[in-house]
Amino acid sequence: MREPEPETIRRAQAGDLRAFESLVRGAQTDAWRFAYHLTGDRALAEDVTQEAFLRAYRALDTFHGEAKFSSWLLRIVRNCAVDAYRKTKRENVVSTDPADMAGRSGRPEQTGGGGAEDRRRTAAAIRRLPIELREPFVAIEILGFTYQETSAILRVKIGTLKSRMYRARLLLMHALSEEAAGEM
Repeated sequence: MREPEPETIRRAQAGDLRAFESLVRGAQTDAWRFAYHLTGDRALAEDVTQEAFLRAYRALDTFHGEAKFSSWLLRIVRNCAVDAYRKTKRENVVSTDPADMAGRSGRPEQTGGGGAEDRRRTAAAIRRLPIELREPFVAIEILGFTYQETSAILRVKIGTLKSRMYRARLLLMHALSEEAAGEM
């Protein structure tokens, strides 16, 4: 995510809707990607992204430039994703009906083509990571943020991030190697 010009942020804080629209356009793709990797659901990621931009607009005067604008915004996206997850968890009662369970066997669909299938498997493995490991992994490995920037987004120490990244990579390698061994 490219950092917006400080003048654009100042204009948006002063109520200039075109300046805020420029901020949204510059951050929308990465905000959605982050929300998608946190939620695993395209429609929910869209809702989370919209809610995050609404909250950002309302809280724009609280941005004072201590952190990068992208870090500040992605922290809001993360909070919205957590809120959406909690709301969805409360609303959804997991079914124990065997007919419902049949569709959730966990077996990958055979779609052919190694590249797309590998990406699908990797994305599914990332979605299965616990949220405290998935968040830093997505921010660092997928969105390309540094450890320092991710530390500001997630509000955790860099040492904690390194530990979580190590565990995330370990779990992903294990999950992907087990899946590959199961296909042989």
